[in-house]
Amino acid sequence: MIDVNQEYTREVDCEYKGEKYKVRDNGAILRMPREGKTKRPKDQIWTFGETISRGYAWFCGEAVHRIVAVAFLGEPPTKQHVVDHIDTNRQNNRPENLRWLTKLENILLNPITKAKIEYLCGSVEEFLDNPSQLSGHENEDANFAWMRAVSSDEARNTLISWEKLLNKSRMEIRSRENPIEEWIFGQNRGNQNEMNFIDDVEFAVNEDTKKVISEEDVVISSVLSSKVDEKVKERPISKTEFMSAALQICEREGWRYKKYYKADGWKADVFISKENQSVAISAFNSVSAFIKSMPKIGLGGVKWYGLILSPKKDDVSECPCFSLHRNENIMDVAIADNKVSLDSFIKKALDGKIEHITRANITAVDVLFEQIECYFCHEPHYIHYVRYLIDEKGKKWDLAYIDDCDLPDLRFGKEILEVVKSYIENHPEKGVVMGEVKKRYSRTMEQSYMSFGCPKCDGILGDFHLRDLEMRLIYETDEQKMDRIQLKRPFEVTVSEWVVKD
Repeated sequence: MIDVNQEYTREVDCEYKGEKYKVRDNGAILRMPREGKTKRPKDQIWTFGETISRGYAWFCGEAVHRIVAVAFLGEPPTKQHVVDHIDTNRQNNRPENLRWLTKLENILLNPITKAKIEYLCGSVEEFLDNPSQLSGHENEDANFAWMRAVSSDEARNTLISWEKLLNKSRMEIRSRENPIEEWIFGQNRGNQNEMNFIDDVEFAVNEDTKKVISEEDVVISSVLSSKVDEKVKERPISKTEFMSAALQICEREGWRYKKYYKADGWKADVFISKENQSVAISAFNSVSAFIKSMPKIGLGGVKWYGLILSPKKDDVSECPCFSLHRNENIMDVAIADNKVSLDSFIKKALDGKIEHITRANITAVDVLFEQIECYFCHEPHYIHYVRYLIDEKGKKWDLAYIDDCDLPDLRFGKEILEVVKSYIENHPEKGVVMGEVKKRYSRTMEQSYMSFGCPKCDGILGDFHLRDLEMRLIYETDEQKMDRIQLKRPFEVTVSEWVVKD
């Protein structure tokens, strides 16, 4: 393992959040003792970081990469700027691997979000020319809600820097010839439970197209890469294949049907009747083609459904539009988390068993208890974060797709604090120790607000650090780390999902 005293050529002094540091260009930092105060145990010790959390190196609750960036790159241009790791390795904190980006620039480097924007807007450039065109697509991506309201100045500045960002591959900095990088990329596997994702970083880069990856979504990209590959390899179903399969099902079941049905003001590929029930089904090559046909289909009280032949998207949350997939010799229709065969789909449509759920009665929450270190006395303690909402049927709803206006205060609300406190008291074996949650004064923000506090010194967890921590916890999907807590009083939220009833 490389030593913190090797492989560096520059050492600079900097001040970060009231603390003075010495910083080397190999990514190592040293915190200086506070003037006139007792030396702390971790002062005057060179380190690459004492802990690894979500892939980042941390020292006494501060992100090492931000300290290095301030030391060598200067203060961030605005409060909205974040540090981006150019090669996507969150522990390669050498200055040449870091850069300040706005949140918008960073998000646009995410290949998943970028692909969605290109699909909806034609290109990133067209989106930046008119960000408001994402309006109405908030449920498709958690980022769309704020991206559609980007100011014209920010969009214009981002457009200017866009080509420059794309011209530099995120992975081109990596050089196996440098021993410190050899250690960072190859040998530093001490925390396997938190570092396994680094093995997958290279696979997230498409060498043919030189796609650029955002560091914020490296974990997600690596996990989803195999699923994305499966969909890409799947051959789209043609309109002819769909029509042949649908008509065979109608013949076998003895239903009345008309193909390429035309009515006053609308049409359908197949119009099917059973007793007093009728459904109209049309196939489309894309979601956008379906959306354009929406006003023309389903008039006259007829239930209607759209099937997407190219399986690129499973559904449009508020519309009866679903992907049609191949499953060996059977065609499957994807409805939310379920897949049903095409014949079962048509049967359930005729029986009225495909429903759009718009309200959910929440009776429990899935909570993460995350251990942190007090900024002031360095005492370890916990905070809680509500990750999922659980309805009365046990279905899990992701908070990212719930309208904030519907939600009670799940961070500092009286009711949530009561049930969390009761849960901790009833489960001492979990070893969760939390300080009092109350309003405290922040010298940094120069205002008082609710926050978590240290059980030893009552030090406040700053709003910036809390939001940064919560953003990282959004990607926590380990069911074993979540605790399900029942609520005393259920509440309803607005949702949008299609379900198949038995």
